[in-house]
Amino acid sequence: MTVHTAGAGATVTGVSQSAPTGPASKERYVYGLLAKLEQEENNLTKIAGRTDSVTISVNLSTKIATVSLVLNTQAAAAVTGQFTATATHYLTGSTFTSGTGGSSTAPNLSQAVMQGIVDLKLLELDPVKNPNNASNLRRCQLVLASSGGTNSTFSADIDFPVEILQLPGGGSVIEGKDWLL
Repeated sequence: MTVHTAGAGATVTGVSQSAPTGPASKERYVYGLLAKLEQEENNLTKIAGRTDSVTISVNLSTKIATVSLVLNTQAAAAVTGQFTATATHYLTGSTFTSGTGGSSTAPNLSQAVMQGIVDLKLLELDPVKNPNNASNLRRCQLVLASSGGTNSTFSADIDFPVEILQLPGGGSVIEGKDWLL
């Protein structure tokens, strides 16, 4: 389990709902972000002209959530020659907050999702953190606009391992399963 530190007042913490006093994990945090984004996409109004999207399909037999994500971003070149990308949120009325003092300082849900996925991909590439050589993030890419402008697109395809957990008061919940150290 890769530990995640949630900020005070964070909308998504990474703590398991079946063990609310237990540690938070990066995997549960990112899956929680993706689920929150899908929920918002289904319930809030998309800003006109935006083509961002998230789709999550869970196979309860294999316990794999297939995730497809596309975010419109703005790219900027740093003095070092590296590119950074910023995602503005594409839905009006989001109540997401990263909280204060945690691992994430993303100003909106789309940016938090992008950063979380990049964090997971970097962890997957580290053989110490990924001793089983799992390759759940099939695609994680930033594509710059062909016109040389600042428009860019971040996309990801993920086969996200999930757990179906029974809650102490009854009912169940689907959460991201830990696969990294």
